Amino acid sequence: MTESSEVGKAIVEAGEGEHRLLERRDPAKAARILEKLAEGLSIRRIMEEEGVAFHTVVGVRTRHAKLIAGRREVVAQDALELVEGARLLQKQKMEMLADNPAALGRMNLRDLAISYGVYADKFFMATEGNKVVVEHKAGKPSLEDAMKAIEEARAKLKAGAIDVVEVTVEPKEVEKA
Repeated sequence: MTESSEVGKAIVEAGEGEHRLLERRDPAKAARILEKLAEGLSIRRIMEEEGVAFHTVVGVRTRHAKLIAGRREVVAQDALELVEGARLLQKQKMEMLADNPAALGRMNLRDLAISYGVYADKFFMATEGNKVVVEHKAGKPSLEDAMKAIEEARAKLKAGAIDVVEVTVEPKEVEKA
């Protein structure tokens, strides 16, 4: 069964139910939304492009989750094949440039530098994994930061304070004349 017939069959099956479903009212639009969901487009963008509400897109996504997942696998495989083909062509082009000093001389250094950066980045991603460090900073200080600030304030106050010496005074009796 082809992908388009799977999409069509799923849309027809969903449209047989409730009359309000998009699959019944506008099967072509439902198919476009499914394809865009499978390609990984954001719900907001789909809403804007197709002129539908949030709950419509989410409903289509929910009713056809397995179909979308299967289509995403196909799209990912196609992308992998394209990437591999482009990599092989770029490697051939680099070999051609290496064998032709005149063509290499006409090559823009910025293009070579950008290509190098992209290739190095992809190499590290492939060998070390895609590592991203996310640091969350809250607007409020931590308890340790607050305690440290309090101690620093106390030390500053103590440094500028005048020492008070406690003196005990005993009352003296006064003679009456």
